[in-house]
Amino acid sequence: MPMPKTARLKPSTNQTTVSASACNGIRNIKPAKTTCPRRCSKPLIQPYGKQARKNKRRNLMDNMLTLAAGPAALRHIREHGLCPDDIATIFGASGAAKWLAIAGLDRAIFANWMAGRTNTAPVDLYGTSVGAFKLAAAARRDPAHALATLAQAYIAQSYSDALTPDTIANETHKTLIRFLGDGSEDLSQGVSEILTSPQYHLHIGAVRAHGLLNSDRRGRKILALTRGFVRSASGRNALRGMAERAVFSDPRSDLHFDARDGLPVNHRTLTAQNFYDALRASGTIPVYMRPVRLADDASHSYLDGGLLDYHPVPGSFWPTSDGIVLYPHFYDHFKIRWFDKFAPWRKAGQHLLENVVMVAPGPAFIRALPDAKLPSRQDFTKYRRREGVRFDKWQAIVRQSDALGERFIELCKTGDIAAHIRPL
Repeated sequence: MPMPKTARLKPSTNQTTVSASACNGIRNIKPAKTTCPRRCSKPLIQPYGKQARKNKRRNLMDNMLTLAAGPAALRHIREHGLCPDDIATIFGASGAAKWLAIAGLDRAIFANWMAGRTNTAPVDLYGTSVGAFKLAAAARRDPAHALATLAQAYIAQSYSDALTPDTIANETHKTLIRFLGDGSEDLSQGVSEILTSPQYHLHIGAVRAHGLLNSDRRGRKILALTRGFVRSASGRNALRGMAERAVFSDPRSDLHFDARDGLPVNHRTLTAQNFYDALRASGTIPVYMRPVRLADDASHSYLDGGLLDYHPVPGSFWPTSDGIVLYPHFYDHFKIRWFDKFAPWRKAGQHLLENVVMVAPGPAFIRALPDAKLPSRQDFTKYRRREGVRFDKWQAIVRQSDALGERFIELCKTGDIAAHIRPL
């Protein structure tokens, strides 16, 4: 039987809501309740009109950016907020084209936010693969231009013909010279800017190969990776004995690395002579690309740093300090090894992320991207015959990523970051 008009609920600006009995259809109205006592998921009285639109915009902004921190960093931000002077280190992860989704965030951090730093202590930068590429660009004198150039160079890679080690090497080379040499084969100016930067000390992560993984023969490398994949089912150190970290550090740095995860660190000095090879090695995907051999260590091949440090985490090997590790990232979690990609349950624990502040795209941002997903290295193959489509989608993603940087800076300036950040 329909309810009389006097008992029907109408939208109201007060907080009058319906009791449990009214939720069951009985005419009984009580004040001072904001949700259904039957524990329905939504309030009984929904905002509407201007308030509803305001709430929608607020929720969209809140879901645009994901902010999370390890225990020590979380305490610091909730008590003091976050400013550029708090930052001791900035990390960059492997992830190929996924980086494009945070290109605007990185530009805002390095070109705008970090420009307000008054602390004169150099900030350490550590990255693997494309994470190393972007941090090298960020350490140049004009980070906004260098990062924008890197993004455009990465998008412009063309694989309309066969995807071979030669074509990949050629496109990677063109990418590197565009942001390091401003299109010239002479990289001396860009490398000099990085190695003399008063603000940053760059550290490039790669892998120094042993055994089967050290072979130049494709079949042996495939066998090594297959063994590593099988062994990864029992733990993270699947490549122990076949690979060690190689960290190329700014010669001015006095950092010493302590491998707490059982994988040794081969610490090398980054120089003008080995800079290009170190950076190229950091992004050299095994099997798909030819390994890099250094002039002073020709007996070992150097490969993608993401094999061991896919999303590098400080707790694995980085020197302990009280400073904040800022981590612009494209995911809301960290996969330590490359093989961890295939194990959804395997993520970096909180104990490895004590001082980390992660800044990543939120679900609302990702839903608004073309195809509602992050760009991927597989897009090179997917759009091989329609490269113009890939170019347009990736350009749109880079443009949209500017909003992440604007939101991050806004939250830091207003102090609202303390209310938005969550535990890692």
